[in-house]
Amino acid sequence: MKTVYRSRALMRMIPGGQDLMSNEPILKVSRIGAVDDLVLNRPGLLNAINQPLAESLLAYFESKRRDDATRVIILRGAGRGFCSGADLKAIGEHDALKDGPHGDWVLRDTLKAMRECPQPIIALVHGAAAGGGFALALAADVILAGESATFHPAFIKIGLSASELGVSWRLQRTIGISRAREMLLTGRALNAAAALSAGLVSHVVPDADLFAYGVDLANEMQEAAPDALRISKRSFDASLEINAYNVALEFEERGQMLMVRAGNVTFRKD
Repeated sequence: MKTVYRSRALMRMIPGGQDLMSNEPILKVSRIGAVDDLVLNRPGLLNAINQPLAESLLAYFESKRRDDATRVIILRGAGRGFCSGADLKAIGEHDALKDGPHGDWVLRDTLKAMRECPQPIIALVHGAAAGGGFALALAADVILAGESATFHPAFIKIGLSASELGVSWRLQRTIGISRAREMLLTGRALNAAAALSAGLVSHVVPDADLFAYGVDLANEMQEAAPDALRISKRSFDASLEINAYNVALEFEERGQMLMVRAGNVTFRKD
């Protein structure tokens, strides 16, 4: 059973953590057992990111760092798409995204918080994941795509550098240098089938089945021992930074020692 709630941090967001156009929570968080279902909720604007949504995302992911009750996070968008990136139509309005000339502070910190929280994040992408929305998807641990999904590195198309919000770092490590640079330097989009072929997503399913598939995957992850997901996520990220195989072996061994000492490992004798 799902229970919708708003954390105190989200309730402090101005204007009230709500979309002024619909009076709906701008970020919906539902609970499915030990799984958080996090929904970007500006469907009329393809979940474009304005300042209240950016601050709500940051508050949410920062609140997960010490949350032992939540084991997996599902991230998805309401309506016709995942996220169209920054809300450019809001420029000049009071709720416009303040990142830009002064640096990508809120969005940058949000992406860092996504990697620093201990829970694996599953991004469910249908429709467009463009610009900052593409960056959000790339910051997840697993990306699942609906058949309608398209991934747009839109930065260079609007006059920006192609390297933005860590996309160049993660994309080159995900689909390879040549493919990533072609995509970023031209702004070409990848559809779901091409994203699967390139290794950007792990599965493509019909849009109608995407959420159920994501919940099943989250439930399968929860079969792991306590702390196993947290230690694994941190080990995975550290291995992307480590240049020496021997150092990676040492780091992973420490994680295994923690799991053994916690008494979570069952050794079969047969």
